[in-house]
Order: sequence, then structure tokens, then C-alpha cells
Amino acid sequence: MTIGARSRTTAGRRRWGPLVVSGVLVAVMGALGLLSTQQAGELAVDQHRADRVQNTSFAGQLTAQVVRDGLGQLASVLAAQEGAGVPAFGATPGTDAAGQDEERIRSLVVSAGDAMNRGAAVVNPLGQVVASYAPTGETASPSDPGFSPLLAALTDAGADRLPLSGIVRIADEPALALGVPVALSDGSTGLFMCAWAAREASGDYVTGGAGEGWIVDGAGLVVGTADRQAIGSPFPYPRALAAVRSGGDQGIADTTDDGTDHVVSWQRVPGTTWLAVNVQTKDAFQGHLDRASLRTGALVLAMLLITGTALVVLSRRRERAMAVIASTDELTRIHNRRGWFELAEQELARAARNGERRLAVFIDLDGLKQVNDVLGHEEGDRAIASAASVLRAACRSGDVVGRLGGDEFVVLLGDGTDEAEVRRRLAAALDDFNSASSAAFELRFSIGAESWDPHRPCSVEDLVRRADERMYADKQSRTDRYVNLIRIPAKA
Repeated sequence: MTIGARSRTTAGRRRWGPLVVSGVLVAVMGALGLLSTQQAGELAVDQHRADRVQNTSFAGQLTAQVVRDGLGQLASVLAAQEGAGVPAFGATPGTDAAGQDEERIRSLVVSAGDAMNRGAAVVNPLGQVVASYAPTGETASPSDPGFSPLLAALTDAGADRLPLSGIVRIADEPALALGVPVALSDGSTGLFMCAWAAREASGDYVTGGAGEGWIVDGAGLVVGTADRQAIGSPFPYPRALAAVRSGGDQGIADTTDDGTDHVVSWQRVPGTTWLAVNVQTKDAFQGHLDRASLRTGALVLAMLLITGTALVVLSRRRERAMAVIASTDELTRIHNRRGWFELAEQELARAARNGERRLAVFIDLDGLKQVNDVLGHEEGDRAIASAASVLRAACRSGDVVGRLGGDEFVVLLGDGTDEAEVRRRLAAALDDFNSASSAAFELRFSIGAESWDPHRPCSVEDLVRRADERMYADKQSRTDRYVNLIRIPAKA
């Protein structure tokens, strides 16, 4: 090889070498950036899944509380009668006392209204109906398989089970029943069972939020859902139900029914054989996160052609964007529960350092159930979004506004904010909205405020809880909060 040839080879190496090294560095940095993007997307999805499990758990806990309240009321009524000297129910069908027992049961059913609109019966230890009454003339038989969990709970009181049935059939319509032990005239213990129409019970607390909310009994029959005609029928996602039954008391899983991928979360309703279940298509559940991740990845690949430094910058932007997505409420575009609490904790820490006061205002949107029932859930979502707009209009740029979930909002306001002034601004913003709105509903707020003192600090959770209690007192004091809430006809 000549000296000239060697010179050209050396020059080529000098020209292409740095390009190759730069390309390798850019490729390595690109790979690292894409990996970081993927991990951040997975973390956002994991957090989203954890939030869904928490929401479903809340539905299960609330369902159990509703049942316990009903049992407590029924037990109190029967105990009051016993304390007043009302004779015990008879123990044998067909006796002379049966007529008096039937009249007593009829009186209880009539006074209970919808809570016993399918009647009630007294059953002796042999499983015989001693006396009964039903407005329709037909009562459920204790041999109905749906009564099994109720009877099992009464015979195994130490297991902390609620005496609650699954779906039973009365006049070929789905019904539910609960029971409490009663003393019979022969000294034995019988069972007072009352039943109500499952399709007429309110279940909005079960079905709120994203996805489809369901309550399912131990036999796989629907107890509660948004479509009341589906109540009493088999749960329409059999593979999801199989995953739920094999997954413990609480969890979330990916399933496929009828060729469609779903994300199903569940919570066993404490003390019952029921399950609170939420089902949503996988695309609806996390598609926005997946698409955001894909868009960011494509942008990263494009910027790799420029410099590795740009890749790092874009990766950081992507992580910030995912953090915003994870902390923003999809419907109202204000902070969600997680995002608001994070910012509120930072704000209180800053206030503590500076010795400044803060004011927390808890706002509950009155009448959302009425709007959902009369106008539909689309109008309900519109009411929630409108409420968020009213709050933004009434607050300053430095105030932290968030939606805790459902119809509940919270605002953390800065130093020197007066409660009376906040109420005035909120009232003015509400009046402006209601006077200009063409919606078929009016917005109304129940409001509770609690001050935070740096000399007597408390946690964010305690501050919100106290404001919530004040809001509840405000709501209870206003008897006209639902009057003329629905505009019929709507404003043109």
C-alpha cells in the first residue's frame, strides 16, 4: 500500500469514526430513553390499576354498610315491640294465633314501605312458615336456593356473616331478603325474613365512575347494576367472574369475554357472598395511557436523529406528562384525589415554614343522583364538569382545586382567605352559571370550610375530614337543596 493510499484510509477513518461512535452513543441513549419511557408507562398503568381497586373496594364496603343499616333498623323495630310487651310470634302454622301474627307482619310491611315491598314471613326452626304477608299475595319460599347464604349466616353466627340472601324469586321477579332471629311462643328461636324488589332498590353508589359497576351474588346472579332489567340475570362476563372467584377477596385482572379484552376489579362485600365488580374494556381503561406512551416513544425515536441530549430532554418531558395524566381527573381536567393530596401536602409544608394560614373548603354537588335518575348519566357528567368550571371561576390561580371522586370537590386556599369571602365568590359564580346555563338542571353546592393554623397544624387528611363534617352539617341544615333542581322544560 502506498503512502497516499494509507493517508486516504486514515482520513476516512477520521471522518467516519466519530459518526459511528456518535451513532452508537445515540443508539445506546435511545435504547435507555425508550426503556425509561416504557417503565414510566408501566408505572402509570400500575397506579391506575391500584386506583381502580381502591374505588371498587369502596363500593363493596359501602354495600356492606347499607345492609348493616337495614339489619339494624329491622332489629330495632322488633326489639321495640318485644320491649313493649307484644307477644312472641307463634311457633306452629295454622294455630289461632296465626291470624294475629299475620296482621302484625302486615302492619310491619306497610309501615316499612319499599324496604319490605315484597312482604315478610316468620319461619320456625323446622323451616315452616308460621305466618306471612305480602302485598302481592305471594311470598318467597325458604327452600329457594337464594335463601341459602341467609340461613347459613343465622346458623353460624360466629363467622361474622350478614344474614342476607342472594337473588330469590317472588312472582317470577327478582327479590332480595334479609332476616333477624326472633323468639317464638314455645321458647325456640325463629327467623323474621323481609323481602324487597331487587330492581326497585337504589344502587347508584355501586355504578358510579368509569366502567360498568356490578354487584353479584354467590350464585353469579346480578344484584345491582345501572341496567335494572339485568338484575336477577346471570353476570354477563363468565370468564371475568371465574377470575374473580379464584382471585381472593380483592384484586384486579385482565380477562377476555366474547373476544373483547377487559380489565376487571373486584371486592368481596364483607360478611356476605356478594361481590362488587367493575368491568371495563382494556382500551377504555388504559388506552389513553398506552397511546400516550406510544406517541412519546415515536417522538423519542425521531429526536434520536438529532442528538442524544434531545433524547434525554424528551424522556424527562414524557415522565412529567405521565405524571400529569396520573394526577388529573379525566372528566373535569382538574386534579384528581391523588394529585390534589400531593399538592396540598406540599402547600401545607410551605405554609408551615412561612407561618401562614390556609383554608380548606369541601364542596358537595347537591342532587347529582336526581340529575342522573331524571336526565341520565350524560347530564350527570355534564353537571360534574360544570361544577368544576364554577369552582375554577371562583378561585384564584394559586388555589389548589381537586375532585375527590363522585360529586365531591375540595379547594385549598392561600393565606388571608376569609371563609365568608369564599362563600360569596362561590355563590356569585353559581348564580352566573345558573342564570346563563341552558342545562336542564341547576347547580347547587353544600359547603364546609376548615381553617389550618401553622401554630396548631394537622394533616391534610384531618383537615379534609373536618371540612367534610362541616359540609355535611351545611347540607343537613338546608331543606330546599333539591327543590326545583330539575328545570322542566329546560331553558331554550
